[in-house]
This record gives sequence, C-alpha cells and structure tokens, in this order.
Amino acid sequence: MVGKEITPKEKLILEALKEFADRGFDSASLNQIIKRAGISKGSFYHHFANKEELFSQVIHRAAQEKLDFVSLWIEQNGPGHENLGFFDRLRLHMAGGIEFARQRPEFSAFILSVLQNPELKSKVLALMPAYYDQAFDAAVTEALQKGELRQDLDPDLVKKVLKYTLLGLSQLILDSSDGNLNENQLKEQTDGYIDFLQRGLGAYRDG
Repeated sequence: MVGKEITPKEKLILEALKEFADRGFDSASLNQIIKRAGISKGSFYHHFANKEELFSQVIHRAAQEKLDFVSLWIEQNGPGHENLGFFDRLRLHMAGGIEFARQRPEFSAFILSVLQNPELKSKVLALMPAYYDQAFDAAVTEALQKGELRQDLDPDLVKKVLKYTLLGLSQLILDSSDGNLNENQLKEQTDGYIDFLQRGLGAYRDG
C-alpha cells in the first residue's frame, strides 16, 4: 500500500510549526516557510489568508495531535481507566504526554516554546481549542460530584491549573534531565507531581 502523499497545506503546517517554535510569531518568516515547503506564494494564499490564520492552524494541529496520541495511548496502556479516580486518570494523561514528547518531538517542542514565550502564549490561549475546556469541565465536575476535589476551590481555578499542568508538565519532566530518565525515574517524577497536585487540590481526608 502506497503511503499517503503530503499535501501542500500539510507541508506548510509542518514547516510553520518549526519556524514558529524557533523564532516566535513576529520574527517567523513567511517566505522561509513557503520556501522550505517547496510551494509558490500563490499556493500559500490559496490555503491561508495570512500568517495569523496559519498560526491558528498550527495551534489546532499541535493540540489535536497530542490529544489523539494521548487518548490512544491511554486506551492501549490503561485497561479499566474508565473506573479510575480523578488523580489516577491524571497520572495516565501525564504518562501519555511524556510518551508523546518522546515520539513526536517536533510537536512537543512547539507546545513548549508557546508556553515559554509570552507573545506566543497570549495568542495560543486565545486560540485554544474548545475541546480542552470541554474535557476539563467534564472531568472536574465529575470529580467535584464524587468528592475527590476540595469544595472550597473555584472550579475554574482548578481547570486552569490542570490545563497548564497537562500542557507543559510532561515536557518539563523530560527537560529537567535532558530526556535521559529511565522508566522508573519518569514514574517517580510523575508520581511526585501528582502527589503535589493531590495535596493541593484533593479533598481533605480525616485521619
């Protein structure tokens, strides 16, 4: 079976992802993106109105790639995940995010660059796909109803903390050791972060 040919639009998105990650939005060169994609300017404007629209598409692609990867990873590596508690499910999401960073470094590098760059960060938050918020709304609401989260915290604050955690924490774990942690060390660091979050966000327990 012959592999699917990469379309001009796909080439532009992949090259733009690298350019935005390396140079930020304002300094990114549209001409360089077009040149490396090997297409004409006319072809670019057939697919995108301007650099803003291209950036928006890159954001959506990076977010969708990570969500799809992590969802599939959880299905394959977390049997019975539907019955796990909130923080155990969060642990699975983080483990899947670490694996995404290993297998798809180009997307992971872009996501990390966005979080570290105030210019890009403000843009990406405005473009954040609605499915992120929908996913956190459902998870946090369910956890509150089950008494797994503190009732004295603003649910919107909890969602923001978790959103930023899942967006960047997996990459930060890898960066803290230049990507040289073995599986046991990765599990230890992930468990440490989850314990930290659970102590801050989890419902108080007597005893």
